[in-house]
Amino acid sequence: MSLRRRLGIAALLLVALASGMALRTFLLPGPALEAISDGVMVEDFSLPDLDGQPRRLSEFAGKTVVLNFWASWCGPCLEEMPDFIDLQNRHGHRGVQFLGVAVEQAAPARELATRLELNYPSLVGDLEAMDIARRLGNTAGVLPYTVLIGADGRVLARLEGRADPQDLEKWLNAAGAVQDPAD
Repeated sequence: MSLRRRLGIAALLLVALASGMALRTFLLPGPALEAISDGVMVEDFSLPDLDGQPRRLSEFAGKTVVLNFWASWCGPCLEEMPDFIDLQNRHGHRGVQFLGVAVEQAAPARELATRLELNYPSLVGDLEAMDIARRLGNTAGVLPYTVLIGADGRVLARLEGRADPQDLEKWLNAAGAVQDPAD
C-alpha cells in the first residue's frame, strides 16, 4: 500500500474518531460532577507555560485549583473557556486558581489564549498532558476534562466534557472557596 493511501486512511480514521467524540458530546446527557471519595493527593507535575517557561502544579499549593485540560480544536473547550475567565475574575481573590493544560502544540494554544484574553495560566503538554489527565482519571481521553483540587492538594471532583458555570459555582462552594454561589 502506498504512503499516500496509508496517510489518507489515517486521516479518515482521525476524522471518524473526532466525529464520534463530537456526536457523543451532543447526544448524551450533559456531564455530571463525579465526587471523589478517596481524596487522592494529586501528584505534582511540570509542563511549560504558553511562553515556554517551566511551571509546576505545586506553585498553586494552598489554593483551590480548577485544572482544565483543553485544546484549541475542541468545540466544548472553546465554549467553557469564557466561563472560566469570568469565574477566575470573580473568585480569584478567594484563593481560586484556574489552570489550563493545552493538549496540543504551543503555537495554536498561545493564539487561542491571546484571542480569548485568557486571565489564568495555561500549560502546554501535547501527549504528556494526556498522560497527566489519564493519571487524574481521564481514562477515556475526553476533552475537555476538568479536575477540582482542594487547597490541601486532594482531588475533590472531576468532570468529563463541558463544564457548566453553575455547576462550577457549586464545586467551588462545596470546596469552601465560594461563600455565596450567587456572588
